[in-house]
Amino acid sequence: MVTAPQDGQITNWLNWSAAELVHSLEDNKQEAEWLLSSLLNCSKSELYLQKNELSEEQCELFQDWISRRIKGEPAQYIAGWTEFYGHRFNVNKSVLIPRAETERLVDVAIYTLQELEKHQIVDIGTGSGCIAISVAAEIPSASVLGLDISPEALVTAEENASINKLLNVQFLQTDFLQFTPSEPVYDGLLMNPPYIPTNEMDTLMKEVRDYEPDLALTDHEDGLTFYRHLADTAQKWVHPGGWLILEVGLGEHPQKATACFDTKGFAQLELIADFNTDDRILKVQVV
Repeated sequence: MVTAPQDGQITNWLNWSAAELVHSLEDNKQEAEWLLSSLLNCSKSELYLQKNELSEEQCELFQDWISRRIKGEPAQYIAGWTEFYGHRFNVNKSVLIPRAETERLVDVAIYTLQELEKHQIVDIGTGSGCIAISVAAEIPSASVLGLDISPEALVTAEENASINKLLNVQFLQTDFLQFTPSEPVYDGLLMNPPYIPTNEMDTLMKEVRDYEPDLALTDHEDGLTFYRHLADTAQKWVHPGGWLILEVGLGEHPQKATACFDTKGFAQLELIADFNTDDRILKVQVV
């Protein structure tokens, strides 16, 4: 353990925090910069231009943040925010931290759905609202509804819609597995469901397994519950000719998720790779 600085000089606190994190993280310097810039509400580059010193209160808070990070708590939860698709999102332990690979789902949704005549879009398991809000921002003519079973998550999603000044997105508490519309009203359905099988939960990184909401990670079965249910009910959600755009897991999961729809007679199926060349998006046309 490195002795904390006795003054408020920013470079001293950066050096101290990077040294504290060195045994826990490979990118210790970058994380130290990100956390301190979040604390001071400035960019990383501005850190090195700051002439003001940290106050005593800021020093104490930053020490607490670094202690929490050493124990494994994700930096995004500690700072209370993250960036996704060029937008700022509040995050907390009631929502999954938005991942870079999920931006691919947003890409596919935008180029697929903006070509349609109508843009009624639903986002299942919206969490922080990152998918719904990002799509709503890129397709201003769209009307987007984010659904989630968690009231706490929906509070965060509403905050994020307000932060990003979007009026074409709304949120509603619904249990997707227990509710089916009486008739289709949507042109596109987006979903990043809990797809980690129960027997793979122990393989997750500690900071994911111990801190992120279980509800958003696993279906407590084989990781296919939401795909099977959607394959059975898609025609009740989406108009013929509309699209399902879904995130899938790694390994054999993309093929297993695809099979859920293939066996139900969906003919227009496409797996799309993310930026790591892994198949991560399943695109299905409703007939």
